[in-house]
Amino acid sequence: MSDKTKYFFVDVRAETTGEVVNIVSRGYKKAVKSFQNQYPKLKEVMVEWLKNDKLQHKLQKLPLGRKKKVGR
Repeated sequence: MSDKTKYFFVDVRAETTGEVVNIVSRGYKKAVKSFQNQYPKLKEVMVEWLKNDKLQHKLQKLPLGRKKKVGR
């Protein structure tokens, strides 16, 4: 059995049709960072995944990572 989880990213902006992106990753943070590299302009996204056969979800603000500006 694999230790990877499927994460589903749903764009929550009003002008879109709710496009769903699937990412398979070992962890939540790696999946979110992979998604935000593909879509750098988004400010928030709904993330859904299955844990113990229950659907979990979270509204994630982007970008996830360092808050401090680099290079100042």
